[in-house]
Amino acid sequence: MKKQNSLKIWVLVGILTAINWQAQAQKREIGFSLGAMYYTGDLARKWVIPNTGIAGMVMLRTNMNNHLSLRVAYSGGNLKGSDAKPIDAFATARASSFNIFVSEFSGSFEYYFIDYKSKRAVLNWSPYFHGGVAIFGMLGHKDKTATYSTVQLALPLGFGIKYQPVKQWTVGFEYSVRILFFDYLDNISEGDVFNKNYQYGNKYDNDNYHYLGITVSRVLYKVVCPTLPLKQGYRRQ
Repeated sequence: MKKQNSLKIWVLVGILTAINWQAQAQKREIGFSLGAMYYTGDLARKWVIPNTGIAGMVMLRTNMNNHLSLRVAYSGGNLKGSDAKPIDAFATARASSFNIFVSEFSGSFEYYFIDYKSKRAVLNWSPYFHGGVAIFGMLGHKDKTATYSTVQLALPLGFGIKYQPVKQWTVGFEYSVRILFFDYLDNISEGDVFNKNYQYGNKYDNDNYHYLGITVSRVLYKVVCPTLPLKQGYRRQ
């Protein structure tokens, strides 16, 4: 009888452990995104298609509940801009351009307006908002026009929509802007206005960069098979 009770206890412990582990695993997702980056600043006041670069992102997400998630991610992409289509006579004389690679590590939260994940959900999609903080580095400016660090702080803000075709997979579309406290993304900012080389811009208007992409993520499931401490030669009574 004691052996039977011990066996039942171990079975119960094993099942509860497996359920708890699986519940925790379902809170986590791994995913990626492919899309484009573009810049706005002294050389381009709005999105200009020729200035669009290829970009991508990998991410790990923890779902706190059905409305709120935390995300850590690495993003990388090409940023470029030029005065090829000048916005004024000053830009025509300046004739500047840049082409750099940006690497970014970010942490952000995502808030879903609709509960699309639960079993009782009526819809399997939801719009969402996300915001957080990021650190990015730039590679590609050969001749700096001033002394500045190539590693800077950014605030990612954006929105998107997610669709869950099956329980384990989610696809979506996302747009976000990186708000910067920095004006040398394009290597152009303040300068001597009396110097007629025109290699300067508006120092009171910081640069920004933007991301557009399609996202795909997968819930991390793991099935745990509980092991029982059965002794060799044990026979059921």
